[in-house]
Amino acid sequence: MDIPEFKNLLNRIKQATSITGKHYHSIHFINDKIKFTRQGKNESESILISELYNFYKNENNFNTSIAKKYISGRVQSPSVAILNELNKNKERASSKGTSINNVKNKVESKKLTDEKKFFEAFSKIIGSKFLFSKNIDKPTSSNQIFLSSYFPEYKFSDEIIQVYNEILSKLNSTNTFKSNSLSHLIDGLIIEHPIFGNRIVEFDEEQHFTPARLETLNILKNSVKLPYLDIYIEICNDLNYLNTAVLNKHRISFKLDKYPTTFKNFLEWLNNQEIKESGYIEGKNGFDFKGGRIAQRAYYDSLRDTAHLSPKNEFFNFPLRFPKRLFELKTNLSFSMIKDEDVKSIIKEILKEVYNLP
Repeated sequence: MDIPEFKNLLNRIKQATSITGKHYHSIHFINDKIKFTRQGKNESESILISELYNFYKNENNFNTSIAKKYISGRVQSPSVAILNELNKNKERASSKGTSINNVKNKVESKKLTDEKKFFEAFSKIIGSKFLFSKNIDKPTSSNQIFLSSYFPEYKFSDEIIQVYNEILSKLNSTNTFKSNSLSHLIDGLIIEHPIFGNRIVEFDEEQHFTPARLETLNILKNSVKLPYLDIYIEICNDLNYLNTAVLNKHRISFKLDKYPTTFKNFLEWLNNQEIKESGYIEGKNGFDFKGGRIAQRAYYDSLRDTAHLSPKNEFFNFPLRFPKRLFELKTNLSFSMIKDEDVKSIIKEILKEVYNLP
């Protein structure tokens, strides 16, 4: 992004709010500066656009500590708030574009509907002021949690680093990753809840229960305590679910006679089928092969599983994961057919039985 494009995005911002609730209004340009006024103050202050641009261009995570490297004067907090507002605007625009495309794609439209249905029910249980999710028009962002596509940046312990070395080997990765923030891709975040604290929240649909994901879950189970692991491993191991739901989600019409022993066995099977390569199974950064998107998703899911173990996320606890499949097994209905009140009841049941939370 060049400076003219950056300024164009900034020009759409009229007010911004920090994560701690500080408000900045009357945001506008004057020459090479962006002006703003703090809530409760009369005099405006300014930030050099060049400094703000360098901050945005060189960092994925925006907080006041990092801002001090780029922003002069005592305007680090408003700088962070403005950049986070800029990202929110981009995410909203992207979400609108995705929604338009999804009108043409009934499967993706259903996916968004199920996820939105879940988060609307979840927000009623824990309180919307503690929950951030694009599904309730409060997108997650990098100022709330550190989540990168490059696992060494987490500064994990040696044990967890070894876990990732094994995961990437099992997933056939080339280990050639770019460092990109994944924070805005999280389904949901609980922030400063009096009981639940700070946590990632994921609503996992069919595409998250692949042979690649099974590999990562089995590896994680040996080193990380996560209450949902056994449930997820059981769902992944269901050959009927793999054939009737998971493969269909990836536009794969062929069926497996038996569950593949490893993800690499699955890749061998995949490459032996006459399957047209699509966005659902295309190669991705670090996973440059047919089926790469499946491996990448399993890797990204693992990063969410362990993000709380990074010293950069020291105030976070382990994530809460809710498999769509479990709701359907409990009701013998497709998720879209489950009544909203029943969705809430099952969420409460899972919170109590799986996570030991009230």
